[in-house]
Amino acid sequence: MLGRAVERETLRALVASARNGASGAVLIDGDPGVGKTTLMDAVLDRLTAVRILRIVGYEVEAALPYAALQRLCRPLAPYVNELAPIQREALRVATGLAEGPAPERALVGLGILSLLARAGDDEPLVCVVDDAQHLDGESLDVLGFVARRLSAESVAMLFAAREDEAVARSLAGVPRLELAGLDAESAAAVLRDAVDGEIDPGVVADFVSFTDGNPLALRELGAQWSIEELTAVSIAHSPVPLGRRLEAHYSARVATLSHDARRWVLVAAAEATGDAAVVRAAAARLGLPPTASGEVEALHLVEIQGTVRFRHPLVRSAVYNGATDADRRAAHAALCIETSARGRREFAAWHAAAACGGPDAGVAAELAAVADLAGARGGFASRARLLARAAALSPEPTLRAERFVSAAEAAIAAGAGVLSRQLLARADRAALDPVGRGRLLVVEAMCAVYLADPLTVRDGLAALLCAADAFHGLAPDREQKALLIALNSSMTVEDRAIGADLEQLAIRMRAASDVESPCAVVLRATSAFALEEYEVAVPLLRTAVAMLDAMDDDDLLEVSALAVSPCIALWDCDAASRLLTRTVRAGTERGALREVDSALWVLSAVELSRVNPRRAGEHLAQAEELRRALGYADEQTVNAAYLAWQGGPRAVVEQIVHAMSESGYGGVVRMAVGALGIREIAEGEYHSAFDRLAGLIRRPYLQASHHHLAELVEAAVRSDNRAAARAAAATIDRYAAASGTTWVTGLAERCAALLADDADAERHFLASIETLDTHSHRGDCARSRLVYGEWLRRVRRRADARVQLVAARDVFTEVGADAFAERARRELTAAGAKPDESAAVVGPLTSQETAVARLAAQGATNADIGSALFISSNTVDYHLRKVFRKLGVTSRRQLAEHFPRS
Repeated sequence: MLGRAVERETLRALVASARNGASGAVLIDGDPGVGKTTLMDAVLDRLTAVRILRIVGYEVEAALPYAALQRLCRPLAPYVNELAPIQREALRVATGLAEGPAPERALVGLGILSLLARAGDDEPLVCVVDDAQHLDGESLDVLGFVARRLSAESVAMLFAAREDEAVARSLAGVPRLELAGLDAESAAAVLRDAVDGEIDPGVVADFVSFTDGNPLALRELGAQWSIEELTAVSIAHSPVPLGRRLEAHYSARVATLSHDARRWVLVAAAEATGDAAVVRAAAARLGLPPTASGEVEALHLVEIQGTVRFRHPLVRSAVYNGATDADRRAAHAALCIETSARGRREFAAWHAAAACGGPDAGVAAELAAVADLAGARGGFASRARLLARAAALSPEPTLRAERFVSAAEAAIAAGAGVLSRQLLARADRAALDPVGRGRLLVVEAMCAVYLADPLTVRDGLAALLCAADAFHGLAPDREQKALLIALNSSMTVEDRAIGADLEQLAIRMRAASDVESPCAVVLRATSAFALEEYEVAVPLLRTAVAMLDAMDDDDLLEVSALAVSPCIALWDCDAASRLLTRTVRAGTERGALREVDSALWVLSAVELSRVNPRRAGEHLAQAEELRRALGYADEQTVNAAYLAWQGGPRAVVEQIVHAMSESGYGGVVRMAVGALGIREIAEGEYHSAFDRLAGLIRRPYLQASHHHLAELVEAAVRSDNRAAARAAAATIDRYAAASGTTWVTGLAERCAALLADDADAERHFLASIETLDTHSHRGDCARSRLVYGEWLRRVRRRADARVQLVAARDVFTEVGADAFAERARRELTAAGAKPDESAAVVGPLTSQETAVARLAAQGATNADIGSALFISSNTVDYHLRKVFRKLGVTSRRQLAEHFPRS
């Protein structure tokens, strides 16, 4: 093809990489007629020693979950049995070959990635997807997921699509090759080749300009218009058939067909998949003669060779849009009968809906039933679209409103917050019963969170309490789950909530906990923590943690966002880490990446709380890697608290804090302000740290300010605010007496040491160090060694001080607490030690290399690591080779020295 040299070389390089054991993907997009398919054909026709899998998107399949994926991977069926059982089962359920729990899309994506990687091991593989804008949402999302995860597989992927918002969203992160018109010389050659005779160069130049080099328009003009007509248009500067005008041009050609031929081509356009047998049968049902298609072929509008293929999508569009409404509905009615006769229930339902002239209860019920089938396969986006259509066709107001709410619930389950809001707007609230209104309120609140909408996120708590009220006495399970979501919302916005507060929530949670369930246990414990004295709440909190520990993984995933709350209320970081790590593992195995993402972020907060910023950073990096896999790595990835620990510019951190505060995210603000205060302690700015931390302590929110109490004591002692220090230490003593966990006990002893006179201080320092001297609390233990070493230097025991300070410095360096490591170095110098180099740190590894190496060090196989990180085993092997080379190790056993278990 002329004028596409650069583009051809780009695609050939991509395919060559697949031959050489590498991989990659490209999205080719552009306006109709710019030659996307022709360009791919020009490259693919010259390929050798490569297996090509090719599909075209069909609009009729857009609401059928995983329909396109099923067609693409059908030739790879012999490899399916080689997949890990959980991946194999996910693919079978998603494609309708087996029944079972609806699989998460990410798990389906991992299965497809593994399938393509395995096939590529035998023969380099090129997957080609044309008209991607017509793919069903689930297939498009999964293929985008796979394209972003390709790394070391002998697989290449080519997508071609018109510019489309859904394609851009699903294939975000996939390199794009945007096709515009041909260059002037190539465009002129296309037109000259198409016309019959010599054409004036000036006329050629005009049409190249008129068409912007669109090759389809140039070919059509040259084939259908005479040189005289082209010259007349050039002289008069008349409109040229492009875009809609080109469609109108095709419509005019269709209008020359006979009545039977026009009806036949309309059936083909309505069928959309190109199934010639179905088109013929539907045409016969309409009484059309078998010869009706011949006239259409003669005009070169379609080709029939086993399938019906339109010359261009604009031909199909011209045929379908140019027909009368009655003729379109008649075509779909015939197609409904024929697809139903062939057992294609989903296609039949789609055609039945298109055949409706108005509301139809029977068709709406069938669409709703098909939507249930889609949901059972994990196709929530498809379920949302089908239910929306069912709602629109439902004549009964209550059922119509309920179906719009159900569609919105499916959309939010698919992560489509904007669509969910649009569907809620179509639901008549007055027609809903109390449960329906409660469901609507829950989805509204979830949309605010998904869309990070500062205008409504603060209203979420009040809305969820209203939802719980609507469910009360009618749907206790919904009531309790609404309140768990409300609790999560309250910890997100804290005191920035509008229309409700923590006390109202706690009272409401207590009232809803009368009906026994796992949710009730968490609600009861949290409400007691908010409303009662701490000593009263502790037994209930322990019961909640024990119950969470005993839950199976599926149940734990349902309450995973709140599993950490009772743990931290008890000052039990080990339990929080244990439950969150289980959540990450279980969510990863099931492809529940939303829960995994949330758990990783909370895990990072737990690690920051116990002074391990390096481990917190690894959790955040893993979360960002998952976000890259899902195509939204740039959304909500700035963690201001971690940035403060890393030593980011204070002004930048404070700007982020201000922005988050204005947006209503009080929980994030608290974490970041606390981190700035801790950093100021490390840097010796005690007065500033005291002011920050005292503000947080004055406005506590559940357990959110727990670990800030010990920080406040140190800042207060060093800034000569001893009354405030004693009050904070007394509070920690009270917590320690009731809870008795390692963390709070060790912190209480440190606070006592800081407040004690020289005669009593040492025993408290030693007790704190002894208590915290565990692997999980080594950061806080180092903090105790640091202040103990400072005390030892002050009482002139410099040799003893150096021992403690060296131990503290080494741990701070290991855990990435750089500001505290620098403080320990300053103290060592003051204690007479010679300046030394920092302890070696792990690196220089990328975030994904670090994640792979850590899992390998813990004994995970390549297959286990691939499943955990949603990459193929080939990619795991590739990363491990790089890790071994960078770290200078030769075995996984040696990796364990660099990545000790946390």
